[in-house]
Amino acid sequence: MQTRSVLEFRDVDVDGKSLDALAPRERILKTASDLFYRLSINAVGIDRIIAESGVAKMTFYKHFPSKAKLIATYLRHTKAMWFQMLATATEKPGLSGTERVLAIFDAIDEPLRAPTFRGCSFTRGLAEFGPEANTPEVQAAIAEYFTELQELVASLIKPLGLDKPERAVIQILSLVQGSFVMAQSIPNEGIVEANRDAAGLLLAATCEPERGSRRLPKP
Repeated sequence: MQTRSVLEFRDVDVDGKSLDALAPRERILKTASDLFYRLSINAVGIDRIIAESGVAKMTFYKHFPSKAKLIATYLRHTKAMWFQMLATATEKPGLSGTERVLAIFDAIDEPLRAPTFRGCSFTRGLAEFGPEANTPEVQAAIAEYFTELQELVASLIKPLGLDKPERAVIQILSLVQGSFVMAQSIPNEGIVEANRDAAGLLLAATCEPERGSRRLPKP
């Protein structure tokens, strides 16, 4: 079964249900996710989320005692969907070690070209919740994403037996996150492909080619 992308969650109803058919907690989370991603987290107040989700204020606070709790839940939900999508791409049978690394770029290519793309939720979160913000739960959720992404890339790089794997991890991470920034700022559909090619050249220059770095077929 094909996994939904992170962006698809914001464009369709959960499990094909209308917003009114969702349980109150899911209704709040879906409404908040859409508003946070389209408009930015700090630009959206609780009253608007309550109004657009159609729940009572008491119901909202029953599930989310604070806006910070809702934000952290939104970020962790987005992270879970994001890593499920990456796992689906990188764990396909028959891929070489190099192809598993490059599969990250194949996974993000289509979502980053979508009209609804508004950038990386976690990079945007860094800008809105910097070190001076008194929101430890939100900051922890953001930090978890970057830590887990680094761990994923490191796990894919390790089998390649590179001389300097830590350096390669930083380089691949920079190309991945750079794809998000460039796709948000420059209207060019070839951004992810260009960074994928750069990653392929990087890996080819630092390890013995296993089966080449052929372009994976689109799911």
